[in-house]
Amino acid sequence: MPPAAGYAAEMRRIEHDIDGLSEEKNEPERITRRVYRLYQRASIAGDLKALTTVDRTIDDAIMLLSNPGDLYLLKAHAAFKLHKLADVDAALRAVPSVYDSDEGQLIRADLDFQHGDYRGAEDGYLDVLQRERSWDALARLAYLRGKMGDTAGADHLYEEAEDQLTAKEMRAYAWLEVQRGFLDFAGGRHGEAQLHYRRADAAYPGYWLVEEHLAELVGADDKYEEAAAIFERIASRVDRPDLEQAIGELYEAAGRGGPAVYWKQRALSAYLQSAQRGEVHYYHHLVDYYTDVAEDGGEAVKWAHKDLQLRENFATQAALAWSLYRDGRFSEAVCWIDRALASGVVDARLCFQAGDIYRAAGNEAEGRTLRERAMCLNPGVAGFHMHH
Repeated sequence: MPPAAGYAAEMRRIEHDIDGLSEEKNEPERITRRVYRLYQRASIAGDLKALTTVDRTIDDAIMLLSNPGDLYLLKAHAAFKLHKLADVDAALRAVPSVYDSDEGQLIRADLDFQHGDYRGAEDGYLDVLQRERSWDALARLAYLRGKMGDTAGADHLYEEAEDQLTAKEMRAYAWLEVQRGFLDFAGGRHGEAQLHYRRADAAYPGYWLVEEHLAELVGADDKYEEAAAIFERIASRVDRPDLEQAIGELYEAAGRGGPAVYWKQRALSAYLQSAQRGEVHYYHHLVDYYTDVAEDGGEAVKWAHKDLQLRENFATQAALAWSLYRDGRFSEAVCWIDRALASGVVDARLCFQAGDIYRAAGNEAEGRTLRERAMCLNPGVAGFHMHH
């Protein structure tokens, strides 16, 4: 496939459409199309700062339309990406037809997952799939099954999702290949992961998401400076403090203290500025930063509690447990890591951290068992990884 068919070409088409949909003409169809394209531009680019602006633009546009059902659905998608889960629910409930639609039900199932109701999420996905085996519903179920340890089943569902795509949906195909690659990466199968990532890159060249995962793979193979260079190329195109944190961690691993401090400080400043603006989407990154970079348990616990108030699931439970561990509060950490383990999620890093927590709390045998399980799930669990 020629490079023109990739990411850059799609973004140019979107920019052209936005330019052609003047704000001066307030026909409902033009308003809806323009807002949708603004959302696409921010979403495809992974630009959460731009998406925050689009979220407000959607609110303004809803006030201009007498039948804004499509925009409420768009509002739900935007709010979900920004972790504003109460806003997601409110947007869905604003229009009964949106709430009851298949897409509305899929988003509600996503909310169930975020709030730790994994059975409810699966039931929601399966209900929609009984009516239509759409690629996005299949992908959601695949993600859930993968988290629950059914790697083969998840990969099969992702493959079925790919079969539902048309020849024009190459970005969706690339995204699905990245998910399949990440399943392999999370299991320590780096060669298989690279094959999926390369396939994604060939189908939809220039996509930052593919580059990001390839960089993570390179870093996990201990090629720290090479990985940092890839991340820097991505970061030069989009405002992403999580990439800056990754660059800092990679330079630290490579023994380059000066660049490491620079990039880590940039990331922390951006996270804190976002939180000061009242945004919540970097709370979990702040938890990761204070646990694994700064190793400041008190600050980590503060941000972990904030994130947990938004959504309690295995990830936020484990993040609080790891924060409490960093703060020396080992018995409390055991309580929270037990909640995460009880979710049924099968995850190498979860088991690895649980092992450290149990050993710190004085249960050496259980700690060793959990560490061994983590290594069986992914022999490279202790290596470099992105804070996704």
